Amino acid sequence: MKILIVDDHALVRRGMGYVVKEGFPDAEVLEAEGGKAALEILQAKKIDIALVDVRMPELDGLELLRQVKASWPDIPVIMLSTYENAPYVKRALSDGAAGYLLKDATPEDLSQAINVALSGSGNVLSPRVIQNLFEDAASEGSRVNGGRRSEFSLTQRENDILALLAEGRSNRDIAGHLFLSEKTVKAHLAAIFRKLGVTNRTQAAMAAVSMGVGPHPAGANGHSLDF
Repeated sequence: MKILIVDDHALVRRGMGYVVKEGFPDAEVLEAEGGKAALEILQAKKIDIALVDVRMPELDGLELLRQVKASWPDIPVIMLSTYENAPYVKRALSDGAAGYLLKDATPEDLSQAINVALSGSGNVLSPRVIQNLFEDAASEGSRVNGGRRSEFSLTQRENDILALLAEGRSNRDIAGHLFLSEKTVKAHLAAIFRKLGVTNRTQAAMAAVSMGVGPHPAGANGHSLDF
């Protein structure tokens, strides 16, 4: 497995490389000091996953993400940043990022994010990132709807499932809580996504908060959540 680390600070790259090797000792770690160097490596080698700094000179991480997904759509890209601002995160997720971690994340958080990204099973976000996304969605919902719950013609069962999804529950947890099969939960989620006009669990959770469905995001328990 080849893991590409893209950051304009050499010490950050080297330190992150050591952390990655601890979690994935058999991986080959490649480093790029910026977006242009990263593109050269991507053209020359088969990269399995890229860890990309958001803010870099010349070609920043968000623009690099857009180019990577355009040319190598199957390569998962995890954004790494000191910026937890909702606009950065929303742009990264909408452009196809497989995760968004703050640089104070633990090695365990990074390993989890890499495993989830490689499996294609969701997005891993740092807790403060989730908090800001939820607060931004709730604020937007309040401005647009006057603080009233949006109507998307969700059934009561769909509202129940959406509320549990907003807590960060897995399909298995939701199924167990509501005494349903996982297959039924997946069918309900497909209907919920269609009605809300979203494509993934993160967007659905944000919509849930803006609608007043689910808990306050303080329930993140201090861990990265896998949506």
